[in-house]
Amino acid sequence: MPSLPFSLDSLLLGRSRSIEAMDGGEAIIPDVVISESHTDTVMVTSHPVDTGADISDHAVVEASVVTCTFAWSDSSRLINSALDRSILQGLETTKDVYQKLLELKDARQPLRVSTGKRTYENMIITSLSTTSTVDTESAAIIEITFQEIFMAQAQTVSLSALKQKNAGKTASKSRGGSRQLIPVEGYRYGR
Repeated sequence: MPSLPFSLDSLLLGRSRSIEAMDGGEAIIPDVVISESHTDTVMVTSHPVDTGADISDHAVVEASVVTCTFAWSDSSRLINSALDRSILQGLETTKDVYQKLLELKDARQPLRVSTGKRTYENMIITSLSTTSTVDTESAAIIEITFQEIFMAQAQTVSLSALKQKNAGKTASKSRGGSRQLIPVEGYRYGR
């Protein structure tokens, strides 16, 4: 069964789909959800050994990927933006919606993506695809692929030389006091 326009769907059935920046702000809300494809995978590592068999000793969770096909219509922009108070309020055309999605993709800004199955954090748009035909000229049917990004924070730590087996090689650098060059008798520079 095709989805109702978003505002009516969310009001009547309590469903919500949206794309919004992680740091807050207004959400982009689709008029119609055509499809959502969720991919969550685990990669098992393989290392060949002398006997010809692969040894698998680790499993790594890979980034989630979600591909959504959402649609917006020029004819429903006014009523939907008034009902859902979305970022699209005041945007009058599907061209405006597509432009906003392009800006989010190019900015590589972390997004929160809410689908019918779950809400994803730290997603970026990796692909946008749309096709206009004579039948869809007044609509934007856009396939959007989101991929999760894992963020890390670098931190500097100092290690105590007392607790290290070979502190001369592995300890943090320490100040060695002031140093001066002293001329050496009998040494010739620039031979």
